[in-house]
Amino acid sequence: MNSTKKLTEAALLTSLFIVITIIAVGTGIGYAAYLDFAVPIFFCIILLKCDFKYTVLSSISALLIVSLVLGNIGTAIWISQSIIIGILCGVLLTKNTSIIDDFVYGSIIGVMLMVFVDIYGSTLIGYSFMEEFQGYANMLKNPKFINIVFYTFIALLPMGTIFCVYFLALILGKKLNLLKGNSKKKLYMMSNFKTCGRYMCCSKKVFYTCASYILFIEILNLFGVKFEQTYIKTILISSEYVCLYFVIRDAFVLLQNYLLIKYNKVSYLRILSIVVFLSLIFSFKITTVVLVIINIILDKKIDIRIKQNIIVNNYVNKLIYR
Repeated sequence: MNSTKKLTEAALLTSLFIVITIIAVGTGIGYAAYLDFAVPIFFCIILLKCDFKYTVLSSISALLIVSLVLGNIGTAIWISQSIIIGILCGVLLTKNTSIIDDFVYGSIIGVMLMVFVDIYGSTLIGYSFMEEFQGYANMLKNPKFINIVFYTFIALLPMGTIFCVYFLALILGKKLNLLKGNSKKKLYMMSNFKTCGRYMCCSKKVFYTCASYILFIEILNLFGVKFEQTYIKTILISSEYVCLYFVIRDAFVLLQNYLLIKYNKVSYLRILSIVVFLSLIFSFKITTVVLVIINIILDKKIDIRIKQNIIVNNYVNKLIYR
């Protein structure tokens, strides 16, 4: 009976999505905000309400019908990307993981998804944005800097999209009374980010996996191993940038918290911030290595990462059960 109800709800929501999408895209008002944010949020909500298998069935049906009606391959590719992002965010919301872990997973999968969409698009319409950009970058005077900007953009775009969809889906899920268990805990974490945000960090597994991946890429660079294929290079380098951001952010925040607990002086934190900022500018790689080593020491010495996650969980549980 419960499965029949979920199937019916998924079918109704799919019908609603098809009608809205055809009207929105057909009139030209559905591009940008609708396809980038409304579509993934919609399917994230379907997953929270109807579970994974019915959401996948719903997404396939909706994509096929919308594609056949509109007859626009580019729009179909765009919609498929948004649907996958929505389902991804829904899955992450229901998992027993930290919010920072969710953003790491989501951002890296988002990078791969962007590359997949570009490959799919180039196969169907004969134009690849990434390959064209690489061609133009090599013609410029400073291709290294241009490539850094490009890979940073590819890393930041899915990161920003995942964050927006994740947060907006939590808000809408609360309004519709769909949140329970892990998704409800994550809503309280996001809502009280000012209070417990500084204690949110990656799990040990994710942090050390990211650090190991960065080390792996740097070793390849050291030995002169180069990937000429645009898509492979984009995935590897953009994923490294994602890992770098979260590793540096995590290591810096944990070091700040340790100093605050040990000495209870805000001035030390300000000095640390200035020193780390300047060090990253003048010696980025060495500073990153030092931060990771300090983090390893803190983890071995006082298990700081686990303790911070316990602080966040205890705080959120008090809010939920008060």
